[in-house]
Amino acid sequence: MDILSHADRLAAAAPDGERAADAELARLRAQVARLESERAALWWAIHHDDLTGLANRRLLNTVGPSMLRKATRYAVLVLDLNGFKPVNDRYGHAVGDEVLCTVGRRLSGCLVDDLAVRLGGDEFAAIITESSLVGTRHDWPTLVSEISEALAQPMSIGGNRLAVTASIGVTTGSREPPTMAELIRRADVAMYHAKANRYCSYITFDQR
Repeated sequence: MDILSHADRLAAAAPDGERAADAELARLRAQVARLESERAALWWAIHHDDLTGLANRRLLNTVGPSMLRKATRYAVLVLDLNGFKPVNDRYGHAVGDEVLCTVGRRLSGCLVDDLAVRLGGDEFAAIITESSLVGTRHDWPTLVSEISEALAQPMSIGGNRLAVTASIGVTTGSREPPTMAELIRRADVAMYHAKANRYCSYITFDQR
């Protein structure tokens, strides 16, 4: 950076003041490191949900398209929690927030080098590619079922045994993807069909 070049010139121009120049160079390097750290922290804050630590919609729109273009196969999921409002109403927002954090950890724990997103409220999303199809996960239905089962596991929060499930909409593809907004819209439509169908675990909207 320019300020480091300036410090280097000071050191070269003042051989009799090497200690002062070295101290100035160290100070400027520390300043650069602090600025870079602040920039990284700001970038993280802008692109992540402050409650769960998951990616937010901004990061989804930023990195999602390139993830899909690089993938041989992909699926985009939209998840809406069932039974979350009664938990929030009965136990309070602090417990509700911990439920959301637990759901976020479970969702991201099912993915391998893929993207888990909190869209807002109790709605989540994910971009999954073939990298998450490992072990016994041979196809999207197997992986989505695993995600559904993981989210439905009971959780203990504040001495309370709680459970929520998720209605999941899925759209899949294996060629040049439509826009990120269109894929989310398709998965969202499928999710609302799942909601309307007595909270069935998921419905696939296949774009092919």
